[in-house]
This record gives sequence, C-alpha cells and structure tokens, in this order.
Amino acid sequence: MSKPLPFTVYSLARAIKGVELAGRFVVGVKPDGTLIVGDKPVEFTSLVPADAEVSPPPKRRLGEKLNGGQGAAGRA
Repeated sequence: MSKPLPFTVYSLARAIKGVELAGRFVVGVKPDGTLIVGDKPVEFTSLVPADAEVSPPPKRRLGEKLNGGQGAAGRA
C-alpha cells in the first residue's frame, strides 16, 4: 500500500497564492510538497543554450558500410 500524501492540490494552490500575494514567486515544488520560492520568476530562455551545440560526426570503424550501402560486393 502507498502512504497518502501530506498535502492536497488545493492546499498547494492556497500556499502558492499566498506566496504570490506576498510579492514572491514560486519557482518549483518538491515531491514532498515543499515550495521553492524566489525573488523573481525563472526565465526559461536562460535555461536553454542560445546556439544549438553541434556534435561531431560519429566515428566509423574500418570496414563499416557507408549510408547503409551494400559495400563492394553489392555494387557489381
């Protein structure tokens, strides 16, 4: 059996509303219901890198077929 949570959706909503009325921002909620409070909202654009990182091409092993081709025997 699982243990019931010590909080409800409504109690979290009330707590979040109280934080917002106090002029602060909720930036996260832990699994146990603890609110993570900050002075300003989190900018999601700051969490994503501006330029996509280009990964190097995969290394090929000796004798590996290129682009799913059939190799020298299949070209004849």
